[in-house]
Amino acid sequence: MQDWHGRLQGLIERTDSAGDGLTPDGEWNNYIRAICGFSNGVAPEMMSAADYLAYDAACTYNNWRIPEGYGSMIISSLPSRTPLFLDTPVNRISDNSNGLRIDTKRGSLSARAAILTMSTNVLSGNSVALPPAIDPWRQAASLLPLGSNEKLFLKIKDNSTFLAETHLIGNPKVSETCDFYIRPFGWPVIECYLGGESAKIVGQYDIAAGFELATEQLVRLFGSDVRKKVTPIIGSNWGRTELIDGAYSSAKPGHSKARQVLAQSWDQRLFFAGEATHMHDYSTAHGAYASGARAAGEALSALKSRQLQLAL
Repeated sequence: MQDWHGRLQGLIERTDSAGDGLTPDGEWNNYIRAICGFSNGVAPEMMSAADYLAYDAACTYNNWRIPEGYGSMIISSLPSRTPLFLDTPVNRISDNSNGLRIDTKRGSLSARAAILTMSTNVLSGNSVALPPAIDPWRQAASLLPLGSNEKLFLKIKDNSTFLAETHLIGNPKVSETCDFYIRPFGWPVIECYLGGESAKIVGQYDIAAGFELATEQLVRLFGSDVRKKVTPIIGSNWGRTELIDGAYSSAKPGHSKARQVLAQSWDQRLFFAGEATHMHDYSTAHGAYASGARAAGEALSALKSRQLQLAL
């Protein structure tokens, strides 16, 4: 893994393909493919070396777990008086003089500005109608497609087989492998992380196929009796989730700068945020948060400037 990583810098000015850093018929190529699947959701051949190195240079490699869940922490930080409408997908955003018309499932509204955080696969697709002037942003989004990542959780019936706070990889010699975090906080749970090729199994078939893969690899690690000691609880299927259509973004070779294009605002009315717009903290919740704060600041500045112009 270190040898592969060391070859990436030299590829940026050539092909910029992280896959070109693999050695032909390398014994650990599938391991590297699996790790790239976990971290980027795609195989190294589909990754920009420059994009990967930018993330790696900024990464602290500290991942903090929260007993009540990361999502609960984020939700609890929202201002309690902020009106929030869920299950309100946007069907169309259109140019409306100096503002925007936003058509949703629950009706239409006019706005002087809006912040767009839709996934790159949705932005580059046709499920939401956008002004033709947004085509450069849609093109940038197509160069930052979402990869495949899923999480599954299994309940442990017999804790005696599993040590708390244990991390294992199902089979490091194949790309369709699982990453297991066993008994987080001592709970009777196994978290199974699928990335790249292994996550595609869930998207291609269903969550049951993902649980079967995870169980087979646990059997390989712990023996056949493990089948009696674990049972599926719940799992994700982001690849088949409408208006998401994948995990997080990964720049195609030669296109890491598409993130800068995607982060620009359009006509001081439409502002773009989300993990894909962050230059180096993409694929993270903190990167998405920082991009939202940046877009909100840009929108406020634009509105204040417009009010000042009207006053003059």
